[in-house]
Amino acid sequence: MSQLKAIAKFRIKPGHLEEFKAIIPEIVATVEEHDPGTLAYEWFLNEKRMECVVWEIYEDSESVLAHTGNVGELLGQLTEIADLSIEIYGSPNKELNDVVKELDVRVYEFVEGL
Repeated sequence: MSQLKAIAKFRIKPGHLEEFKAIIPEIVATVEEHDPGTLAYEWFLNEKRMECVVWEIYEDSESVLAHTGNVGELLGQLTEIADLSIEIYGSPNKELNDVVKELDVRVYEFVEGL
């Protein structure tokens, strides 16, 4: 299975919600314009507005790498005002595995399913 799913979780630092929310449309627009391999990209805030979860689906590892390159600057802005952790579901290639070793990322390798 080459398709990858990811869940990015942001813990927004106190006092930064509006700044955080202002960056989201920029990231989504960038993804729409530059990430054809991104199949799903949905942002959700919890009821206390202190956590944000992003559901992501990508065609393959190369699409994830392209995505990170395209949104890197904006993602950097978010990580200044929120703590980020990421879970990847699937079988990333070696290049993606090497990149995520440096980050707070957990990889759950695909075993079996429909």
